[in-house]
Amino acid sequence: VLKPRISMFPKFEEILEEYKARAHISFEQEEDSERQEFILTEYAENSLTILRQLRYHCMNSGLDGWRQGGLKKRKVLIVDDSLSSRKLVSRAFERANFIVDTAANGAEGVEKLKQSIYDIAFMDIDMPVMNGFEATKQLREWEDAVRPGARQPICALTAAYVDDFERSELMKFKEAGLDVMESKPYNIPRLFKVVDDVSPMFSDLSISVTQQERGGSI
Repeated sequence: VLKPRISMFPKFEEILEEYKARAHISFEQEEDSERQEFILTEYAENSLTILRQLRYHCMNSGLDGWRQGGLKKRKVLIVDDSLSSRKLVSRAFERANFIVDTAANGAEGVEKLKQSIYDIAFMDIDMPVMNGFEATKQLREWEDAVRPGARQPICALTAAYVDDFERSELMKFKEAGLDVMESKPYNIPRLFKVVDDVSPMFSDLSISVTQQERGGSI
């Protein structure tokens, strides 16, 4: 199985390195914390724009995520303690020609994420046995120790309205290792958009951006 990495595309890598160098210089010269945060955010947004361009380039070249061409379908994991919710989302993705796995709680979800590579996992936050925060933290620790460089994207699913979150609430999700957040009840078109926007092909750079936002350096 062909595993594309950013180093395979020198032109895109050069642009990203240029963004990084500019952001580093600007960050070091700026003393105001709000301006520093703006510099980091701008760097992340510019980098993600280039990554999306690269993703379309790969698709046009016969590459899709960690897989080659149409040899394998895209694969998602639905982790939710509600059977009706799992069935609803599973049917929608199966109709779109995805391979779909499901788990009824965070512990089951972690085991499946260890055993396979998914394009993305949708992780409910409020679940019995193990909630979404603990499951994601456990997986991230395991990935760092056992499978570095293969950080699977995870989208948090929460009954709270995400757009109303305070910064402290958003940081709680990021610190747990969650990449994206969506509100429940499920909005299927938005879930498809999340899959379209996130690819494990670029997980190494996503980790880098997240660490820069946490640590305040580039």
